[in-house]
Amino acid sequence: MQAVERVVPRWPEPLPPIWSQFPAVPVADAVVPLLERDPHAPALTFEDGLTVSRATLLEECRRFTAYLRTRITPGDRVVLAIGNRAEFFVAWLSVLAARGVAVKLSPRIGPADAAHVVRDSGAVLAVCEPQAVAVLGDLLPERVVTVADDEPSGLAEFGRDLAPASLTGTGASASDMAGLTYTSGTTGPPKGCVHDQRQYLRYADLKLRILPYAPDDVLLNPLQFYYGDSIWLWLACLRSGARFVSMRRFSVSRFWPVVREFGVTTFLGIGAIPTLLLSAPPSEQDRQHRVRFAAQIGVPPDRHRELVDRFGFPWVEGYGMSECGSAIAMPIAASEHYIGTGAIGIPVPDVDIALIDDNGDHIAGPGTGQLIVRTPDMMGGYLNRPKATAEVLQDGWLRTGDVVRRDENGVVYFLGRKKLIIRRGGENIAPEEVEAVLRQHESIVDSAVVPVQDPLWGEEIKAYVELHAGQVFEPEKLAAFCAERLSAFKVPRYFEHRTEPFPRTPSMRIQKSALAVDGAHLTESAKEVSPRVKNGSPQE
Repeated sequence: MQAVERVVPRWPEPLPPIWSQFPAVPVADAVVPLLERDPHAPALTFEDGLTVSRATLLEECRRFTAYLRTRITPGDRVVLAIGNRAEFFVAWLSVLAARGVAVKLSPRIGPADAAHVVRDSGAVLAVCEPQAVAVLGDLLPERVVTVADDEPSGLAEFGRDLAPASLTGTGASASDMAGLTYTSGTTGPPKGCVHDQRQYLRYADLKLRILPYAPDDVLLNPLQFYYGDSIWLWLACLRSGARFVSMRRFSVSRFWPVVREFGVTTFLGIGAIPTLLLSAPPSEQDRQHRVRFAAQIGVPPDRHRELVDRFGFPWVEGYGMSECGSAIAMPIAASEHYIGTGAIGIPVPDVDIALIDDNGDHIAGPGTGQLIVRTPDMMGGYLNRPKATAEVLQDGWLRTGDVVRRDENGVVYFLGRKKLIIRRGGENIAPEEVEAVLRQHESIVDSAVVPVQDPLWGEEIKAYVELHAGQVFEPEKLAAFCAERLSAFKVPRYFEHRTEPFPRTPSMRIQKSALAVDGAHLTESAKEVSPRVKNGSPQE
């Protein structure tokens, strides 16, 4: 078979230099001039039509900042448990202007998770929606500020009797700690990634250098604000003049109506959003929109072509982590040449990447190994965890724990999480590969593949599957479908039918830990297909 020649991805030249879009100053010092420059322009627009002007947002921030300065001192941690409403950005910008540290959480956080974050962060105050008061009130008695219903003025009462405060000229430094992002690993409780003021602006600055956002763009945010990407997207809109439109919560049925109503030209996608959008029946309206491209983390390779053909625009892949920000992305001009390949792109400007083997030695040229990253956007470490920090940050390089392949042109392909690799006998199996095959089956909406303990092989493969309405759960047929497309040792032995939608993280990824019972994935609740072994040997 003749090899396919592909365009070698390159960033446009000349590329604007670092800090070309934002100065290296505290966040408020960069944002306030943008809010003042065009006070009547929208700062926030929501899918239900609520629009908050830049002047209104700034006024709300000045009043709430005045209040916060009576409650916190520089460096104090403040929990923000607020969903997609204007007060999230009022609270976030005010905390940073008051030289506090924002700790973003879901307003639906459970008691155990909330207790861990409050204790670990040392939070002294919480700003939250009413649904989180019961949980956070027990942890921070008399230290909870509740957002009222009157959006965008749900925090106005707290600064009503105070003179509005200036958000700038406060003595804050760009290197001041400004945020804690709690990220869950494969083991242990969530760890707090330390971010300084500069990192928020640098991340938005980087995106504006590599993505063609313009004043006539309308950017749609389908994610929850407490998930970090919404912040850089909002900052990028302020700087570029593009309009920021947000959904209250992602919904397949509302997504395209919102896109059409507001004339959306681009959006950010994370996790399962592409798969969920494809789960809806095809419609003659699928291409009735103005979308130019989607920036998507985690484009399913098996459905990439279907996405492009059905909706009519590029889905541009990328890679990043809370620990290091954006590290790899596919230039839009090259994206069409890598559809369906699993390519995530090339290093973004000013970021170095390398591959290492299991001994920690660097792999030169093409090869497969663990991705390590060196970047100006690196976290300051994991809060209160010097050992965990030292394990992942070595000589300025972040060990991501992700296994990737690099081709002869320097293009990187994501293969899977090193710690999530299923080890069956002497074989290593990436769950993502099996999940991609299962998603191709006409009956399946989505799947989650996990290891289960096995006395013979060490680990076996279990697949949770969510089916389209009206489909029948037939595990033997699913196993046969996999066997036609995968090596025998990669075919799941156990299948479990999910009758409820998968639990998902804020980034829309399936929360596999929530499927486990006491930390283990069980076989008792699953259907076992015919064993693939005979006389101890795998059957092909």
